[in-house]
Amino acid sequence: MANMTAWLDSLPPLWLHLSTFILMFLEGMGIPGIPGVLPMLAMAESIHAGQTTLPEAVAWGALGNWLGSLLGYQLAASALRRLPGSWQRIARSERTARIMRRWGGLAIIVSRTVGSLRTPITLYAGASGYPWRAYTVYSLLGAVLHVGVWQTLLWRFGPEIL
Repeated sequence: MANMTAWLDSLPPLWLHLSTFILMFLEGMGIPGIPGVLPMLAMAESIHAGQTTLPEAVAWGALGNWLGSLLGYQLAASALRRLPGSWQRIARSERTARIMRRWGGLAIIVSRTVGSLRTPITLYAGASGYPWRAYTVYSLLGAVLHVGVWQTLLWRFGPEIL
């Protein structure tokens, strides 16, 4: 672990910020299996080493997660147009619209943090035609909460909380 810490401390902060942004972007898109906690652990070490600050770490991670979620939404909306009409009708059914009107905002916010929900909610919001403006706001709120809470916990308590 000492070698890893020394290596992380030797990285230029911009490289760590960019790698955090990229991994959080991929995680935000809804790609399963992307370990978003790894860049946050690296950022926590970088904060302790004085190479970055907590607000910078949260900003890079949240921005990546948020922009990734926006792309995931757009890709799902685009993919739906290429699916058979029967599938399109299911995704845009009145039942689905009711569920999304009632729970969509909360589901989007929670899905930024709960990995098992991130992919289906991101893709479903795009495929179901959930309003873009509302999605961007709820997704931003969820990304800032997700990254802000986890980055702060990892910075304060380290990997022990995992």
